Amino acid sequence: LAWRAVYYVLPLLVAALLFGGQELRAQRPALARIEQLAAAYIAPIVPQVSGALVFLAGFLLLVSGATPTIDQRLSVLRDILPLVVLELSHLAGSVIGLALLILARALFRRLAAAYQLTVWLLAAGMVTSLLRGLEIEQALLLALVLAVLWLGRRAFYRPAQILAQRFTPVWIVSLAIVISTAVWIGFFANRHVDYSHSLWWTFAFEADAPRMLRASLVVVLLAAAFLAMNLLRPARPEPGVASIEDLARARGLIVSCSQAMANAVQSGDKRLLFSNSCDAFLMYQITGRSWIALGDPIGARDSQEELVWRFRELSDRHAGWTVFYQVSAERLPLYVDLGLAVMKLGEEARVPLADFSLEGSARAELRTQRRRAERDGATFEVLQPQQLPPLLPKLQAVSDAWLEEKAVAEKSFSVGAFSQAYIANFPVAMVRCGEELVAFASLWVAGTGDEIAVDLMRFGPDAPRGAMDFLFVELMLWGRAQGYRWLNLGMAPLAGLERHPLAPAWHRVGNFVFRYGEHFYNFDGLRRYKAKFNPVWESKYLASPGGLALPRVLLDISVLISGGVKELFAK
Repeated sequence: LAWRAVYYVLPLLVAALLFGGQELRAQRPALARIEQLAAAYIAPIVPQVSGALVFLAGFLLLVSGATPTIDQRLSVLRDILPLVVLELSHLAGSVIGLALLILARALFRRLAAAYQLTVWLLAAGMVTSLLRGLEIEQALLLALVLAVLWLGRRAFYRPAQILAQRFTPVWIVSLAIVISTAVWIGFFANRHVDYSHSLWWTFAFEADAPRMLRASLVVVLLAAAFLAMNLLRPARPEPGVASIEDLARARGLIVSCSQAMANAVQSGDKRLLFSNSCDAFLMYQITGRSWIALGDPIGARDSQEELVWRFRELSDRHAGWTVFYQVSAERLPLYVDLGLAVMKLGEEARVPLADFSLEGSARAELRTQRRRAERDGATFEVLQPQQLPPLLPKLQAVSDAWLEEKAVAEKSFSVGAFSQAYIANFPVAMVRCGEELVAFASLWVAGTGDEIAVDLMRFGPDAPRGAMDFLFVELMLWGRAQGYRWLNLGMAPLAGLERHPLAPAWHRVGNFVFRYGEHFYNFDGLRRYKAKFNPVWESKYLASPGGLALPRVLLDISVLISGGVKELFAK
């Protein structure tokens, strides 16, 4: 037998391996294309699938370490392995199972370090499965999990620390349940063995119960130590309203931002969360259980992924709901990765200024309104922040008159609220009749000079008819002369929702409110007014928990913007 194995079987195996390797090398381009195709389909769901599979793999290793080995396989190992290798493999397999349970949460968060460590642990788990009982089926299952993880390796790119955040109560309870279940299975499987203190020190190939006791004790002690360290770690300082230093740091990042809405941070009514490298931030506020971030993160694109996950973890640690309000379609995958549901809020009107003019029949109404305002003595000018101090009392008077006439309270969060300190930060477009200031609009200006947006717009009782059209037209002409590319007219809520019978329920509800809710808000009128400037409509979305939490989230957002529950229902 030895002669035939050496002279026939061994050369055949070597030749087969060499031939197979040569064939695989020749098919490398085709295999690379198959891998890319598989990765493209698997990558979007890899964090969720791999996290669940790794968690199950850890549980499988714990259960395997708690149950007796098959006698026939153990007899084979007796002849080829020393006892110490069997004992160490059994203990190592259970510890690897515990480590996989802990790493599963980090895989959900797409951490690169968790991916690397999990790959090595799965490979080590396969080896220990074979050494401690020739558990071929278990090794194949671990290999399958490893293959799924490897195909989706591009999905794990976050350079965050694995254990930087505390475990949530749900995850701690899940670990406790899994470990307790594995220990119970071990005691149940070895119930025929009478307990004695000597079992702890019994080492033999047939000593399944002692190995189970030692492995269970080590797993429980390690899990308790890990959870204790995680829970006793000093808490990070709680976030507060933005300090003067934080606002100054945020202004430095706004300079390179192409979105005018980034200037909303200067209202001072929001909290700020900065990335670890301080090259990106997001602004948010808390109402009820909702942690509401305004818009997409601002700053370096490479830091935005880490930033939104930190915000998700921060709100989760406080049992809050993570909400992103008025986010762009471009960044939706970022919020879907967080496990949030996405729904359309409406459409934002952006007027391209490079080719804006009053020529042509489509602009006839705008030309008429402009000439009418000019006949009434209206003039237009834009003043820079350093020119505003002498005029701040007059701006205050116009704003107070407008609020009193409309019988409304100041809004907040997504728009600015009038204060002389706030308005002095921005250019202000003004309309005068003679020497009298009758209307104004504060302007948010993008740091890159790409976009300007109207923030506060107020009219006094003496404003001429058509003053709003006059202000917008003059502002567009002024913006074109200054080299700006876009004028942002703001969002038309509930506009552009799908009307198809098979559209989501939110779209059907939104269309009903858009059509019949004019008594509460001029949805359709606002959309039609902005449409006459022929803007480019860009969809804006809400990313938040779905299901039964959604109505409460929408209420929290409305209360936050309105300034309170009373103001929400006031005219």
